[in-house]
Amino acid sequence: MPIGFLLAMQAGGMVFDWIGKQEQIRINKMGAQMEQAGIDYSIAATRLESENASLQEMQDLRKNLGSQAAIMAARGVRAGTSTGALLANESVGNFNADEKMRKLNLMGNEANLRAGKLMSKLHESSYESKVKNEFVTNSINRIPTSESAWKQIGQGFSAKNSYGFGMTKV
Repeated sequence: MPIGFLLAMQAGGMVFDWIGKQEQIRINKMGAQMEQAGIDYSIAATRLESENASLQEMQDLRKNLGSQAAIMAARGVRAGTSTGALLANESVGNFNADEKMRKLNLMGNEANLRAGKLMSKLHESSYESKVKNEFVTNSINRIPTSESAWKQIGQGFSAKNSYGFGMTKV
């Protein structure tokens, strides 16, 4: 076989390999984008959940303060006295402490989800590097490095070594 034809076949194989590697990278990027969109959704859902919990607690606090005011009024205790103020301050203080804890938990959950998103991006770029390195390695490994292979190229193919460039005799 003519050496030019064999080299063209080898180059064609490398082109198809490159196209396949690019498709692998494209599909991996799509998967990573879907994963990151899911993480963004989880962050938004966590925020909404926290805000809803805060709203529920605020409504419970108002009900509690209203009940305390009604009980104090039924007992004939004025709203500004120390007993009523102590109960109201305790309820508000408990609400504020719970609210701080909710915010800390929300920040922790968001940080955890953001770390997952960063890991997803790192895995995506790692995979892309791996695929590109595989292509380069495969391409370099196709180039003959032995002296005898280069002599064959220089001499052309005779009857005794007509099995072709880069191929072994069966």
